[in-house]
Amino acid sequence: MNSEHSTSIPRRKFIGAAAKSAAGIGVFSIMKPEQAFSSAANSKVQLGIIGTGGRGTFDGRNLFKTGKVEIYALADYFDFQMKEPAHLFEVDAKRCFDGIDGYKEVLALDEIDAVLLTTAPYFRPIQFKAAVEANKHVFAEKPIAVDPWGCHTFLAAGEKAKRKKLTVGVGLQTRDQPYYQKLADAIQNGAIGRPLVGHSTRISDDLWRRERPAHFSELDHQIRHWLYYLWASGDFINEMHIHNIDVFNWFTNMLPVSAYGRGGRDVRLDVGDIYDNIEVLYEYPNGFNLTHTGTQISNGLYNSVKHIIGTDGYFDLSKGLVSKKAKVTKEDGAITEATVIEMENFVASVLGERPTINNSGYVTSSTFTCILGRTAAYEKRKVTWKELWDSKQKIEMPV
Repeated sequence: MNSEHSTSIPRRKFIGAAAKSAAGIGVFSIMKPEQAFSSAANSKVQLGIIGTGGRGTFDGRNLFKTGKVEIYALADYFDFQMKEPAHLFEVDAKRCFDGIDGYKEVLALDEIDAVLLTTAPYFRPIQFKAAVEANKHVFAEKPIAVDPWGCHTFLAAGEKAKRKKLTVGVGLQTRDQPYYQKLADAIQNGAIGRPLVGHSTRISDDLWRRERPAHFSELDHQIRHWLYYLWASGDFINEMHIHNIDVFNWFTNMLPVSAYGRGGRDVRLDVGDIYDNIEVLYEYPNGFNLTHTGTQISNGLYNSVKHIIGTDGYFDLSKGLVSKKAKVTKEDGAITEATVIEMENFVASVLGERPTINNSGYVTSSTFTCILGRTAAYEKRKVTWKELWDSKQKIEMPV
């Protein structure tokens, strides 16, 4: 295996990087405007969108709304999936590339300054590595991999991006939310004392289905329904619940040493192969334990919970932070605001209007935390961080 893919990054190095980004803005270096690749200060960023489904179009809109971005090229596995965004962003059909290697055509364009990576997570590590090699700034949606091999690959490319002073933004918008930044700062500075117990819940409905056209191959079908296939999404704990789990890694400034889980595929039997219910116990250093419970079952129940109980107080999603040492009251309207802020920060970084952002470290550690929990649940045993990280396991795309 290529040594760049197999870089062994222990938990303590992830934690060190997280400490530098306690405010959620990532590890950065000061960069002069004229140093930004292909983008002089105050010019527009020429952007390529790789993956033009719902999320790609949504993120593209938010980037376009900054007033500093021109959508220059598109790539997607399906040609029909580019028609609406091409019309919306006025992209010439000659700069719309389909097929599994369409992203390479976008990266080969000298006019492109930055790319948005919003294909299925399976493709993220290879596309990110290729974008960094092509000297493009990158906004990569979460999660950034489906397996340990992908995490190694993404992290190594992220380190190369740092050396090249390329901006790397990621889709964990909670870290750009001012309210959550206040909470993280307070908890990391001892507001609730030593964290003892954490609980995370995300109970939600099942998701969409699409009719399978007669001419679709099995691979076509699975890529269009990527959310439901382990090879493509890494399971819903990885693809969706990373938002919950990332908050606990961030707030405690710790990463788990092991996980033990259970779950099953009991209701959603018509599509895919991932679980529809899962529960994981994560063991962190210093005695902190986190339980995460999640479902994707249509039964009318929806719930989202985040708790951290410490020796001197607690954090509760609905109440804020409560302790004798400090108090951070609940604020509303945050996620929509944070989604806009993360895009504004990314564009400003590309244009050299602010320090260079590189969030590849914490998005990799939180993705891997989800993969750790999924592996423990699927294998129904205790799995350690070190064991899984050192395994460099790779999930293959079906032929």
